[in-house]
Amino acid sequence: MALLLALCAAAFPAGAGAQGVVAPSDQAATGDGATYRIYGYDEGLIGGTTSNGHVIQPNDHFVALPCFCVLSSEGGHEFQVKLEYKGRTVIAPVWDVGPWNTDDNYWDAPVDRHWTGLSQGTPAAQAAFESGYNGGKDGRGRTVTSPGGIDIGDGTFADLGMPGSDWLTVTFLWVQPQRFELPPLPGNFRDILTVWSDERPPLDPTAAIIDGRFGYFSETGHNVPNDILNFWRNNGSLRSFGYPITEFYRQPQADGSLRFMQYFERAVIAIDLSGSTDPPLVTADLLGYNATIDSAAQAPIVPFVSDDVCTYFAQTGHALCNGFRAYWQANGGLVAFGYPISEEWGTDTHGEPVVVQIFERARFEWWPDKVGTEGEITLGLLGVEQLQRQGWLSTE
Repeated sequence: MALLLALCAAAFPAGAGAQGVVAPSDQAATGDGATYRIYGYDEGLIGGTTSNGHVIQPNDHFVALPCFCVLSSEGGHEFQVKLEYKGRTVIAPVWDVGPWNTDDNYWDAPVDRHWTGLSQGTPAAQAAFESGYNGGKDGRGRTVTSPGGIDIGDGTFADLGMPGSDWLTVTFLWVQPQRFELPPLPGNFRDILTVWSDERPPLDPTAAIIDGRFGYFSETGHNVPNDILNFWRNNGSLRSFGYPITEFYRQPQADGSLRFMQYFERAVIAIDLSGSTDPPLVTADLLGYNATIDSAAQAPIVPFVSDDVCTYFAQTGHALCNGFRAYWQANGGLVAFGYPISEEWGTDTHGEPVVVQIFERARFEWWPDKVGTEGEITLGLLGVEQLQRQGWLSTE
């Protein structure tokens, strides 16, 4: 099923299949803007007053962003965003400030942000919710309970066809996509693509490269460089990481650094090609911090002495027990999965009961109805889900 999802999920560029653009009548949107995947709320608050003095009306068309620095004048359109959700596109002005913070210019480069240590396009509230940034709190000391980075007026929300709070694609029309001069590609990889963070990853299947530098997966049509392939084989292979779902590529980061990376169904694997390590260091990204975690399971537990059943990890304040511990130890351990960042909790998926635990690099899933089979413990498709959140793979 995982392979089928990776092969059949339709990749789509921003705005593909749009049913029309709703723009303010007195000013057309201009510029390409910088685009990110953001979690949005319906603002509501009918009868209240926005930060620029507008009294909120039913079916109002505007958005709120968490910084006074991009607040348009009352009735003005100095700052606008383009919102895209499941084929619908709307352009709306910024008339209010929120959610959560009032000084988070997350659309700017890290060097220009008020909140430090965060990548461009990641709201501080999202980082607080997903990875405990700032102690899991916003600028006023409130515990952040969801990753929102934009509030959306009722009319705009309705035009987008959003049934409730959800991830959507937001283009900040006053921001120019960041581009800078890049060094030549390393000798062994002079033929790989360079893909900027606001561009579509190389998802399309391609032909095999047969010069000895890569292995090829005909199941998904992607080449994997030997260093990553060896890491994949030595740390659980298909069960830990799944099949590759992009080609290997270079991605410039907002801070000027370069990542050489590849998406797999269950992971993102990167090589350090800076020359600082020999052989090059290969690592899996910490995608677990982007996964949904039950709030009760996320809370650290009381420390205890590890025994034959459970291991306690002081590094994260969580335990690893029973079948999950055996699987973790047998399939790559810390290198492949990282530390546990939650306790186990029970939920259901499409009506089937499942026990889940999140690790820094993985989501473990135990299926009671598959006890004794190879499918009893599976790993979540965190790589696929990351691309879906970014809008590059369909969730349909």
